[in-house]
Amino acid sequence: MNKSAETAFTTQPEETFRPRFGDNWCQTVLELTETNFEWNISFPFLEIPLDYLESSPFSSGEGRFWTLFLNDYPDELVIYLNVDRNLESSIAKNIQVFTGITNEKGDFLSTETVIIWKTNFSTRNKVEVSRFKKEELRKSQFYKKEGNWTLYCTVKMWTLKEKKSRTSSSKIASDVCHNELVLIQLEELFKNKSLSDVKLIVGWRTLHAHKIILAARSKVFAAMFHHQTAEKLSNKVEIQDVDPDVFQEVLRYLYTGRMSREKLDEMAVGVLAVADKYLLDELKAECENHLMKRMSADNCAELLAFAAQPHPAIHLKKYAVDFLLRFPAIVMATDGWKKAKKEKLLWWYESIEVLCSRKLLDV
Repeated sequence: MNKSAETAFTTQPEETFRPRFGDNWCQTVLELTETNFEWNISFPFLEIPLDYLESSPFSSGEGRFWTLFLNDYPDELVIYLNVDRNLESSIAKNIQVFTGITNEKGDFLSTETVIIWKTNFSTRNKVEVSRFKKEELRKSQFYKKEGNWTLYCTVKMWTLKEKKSRTSSSKIASDVCHNELVLIQLEELFKNKSLSDVKLIVGWRTLHAHKIILAARSKVFAAMFHHQTAEKLSNKVEIQDVDPDVFQEVLRYLYTGRMSREKLDEMAVGVLAVADKYLLDELKAECENHLMKRMSADNCAELLAFAAQPHPAIHLKKYAVDFLLRFPAIVMATDGWKKAKKEKLLWWYESIEVLCSRKLLDV
């Protein structure tokens, strides 16, 4: 049985830079993101040969997911790390990865820290982060043949968050100021609907928008407006089975690329479904990551049922299943589980309960 747990946090500069002497100055701000992951493996792989094991995905935010692989070789255990997409250019070129193996009491048998070039993740499917000699693990005073192990992994990355500058020459403008100005103008365009050329009919509400913005941001809208469809000819689009408030926030995102944390707290489930429908991959990943970070015993059943619907949320589903298997008794005692079972949101609830009951008996 594999079990996992993760935490992620960021550290930011405590003080704001204030230039003391120069009329010309620049400030570059980088943020440290540290993601901690624990992978418990109940298997005596030092005694019984094994091919390889794969952990559940764990997130460091920004829709980015990592996965660990444990490969069993005759004399060594080799740990690989994989990320599900290319790392952004804003991330510093070096990434620090710590790995360690402990027994069931938490005693470290071995540890290793490596520095990896981020380009390695774009050229290979998996990157080696540690290599442990089996003989050395067996000689450890904490070694037990029963084989209940926990693999720890910490990924540290520095990300460029902000660059501010000022110069005495009015001809040079800060990229940050320019980008912010563009976002302000797009937000204003979203609000005042100036020169809008298409109506989006969502339930009882009509929203006004610009075809060029919708087509630039969504492949679905691009296909709709690049061909002689009824929507293009009538300048009307019927949006079915979507809450108007949810779609309005998605529309705001199409214009600005932003969605507030408060709105995600309020409607991440609905936004994820719309993002999937209109192929907004970044927004979908942001919602999925947000829901995983806020998963609890009370909402685990609801999110598991949601992730199993036609709009696939693969990472959310894996995370919900893993959460349930780690805390079956707690989850199945909640009102959320009872409600989901009563409403038959998942037809295989009975099978889940049987499997989890056996798991509890084995513990």
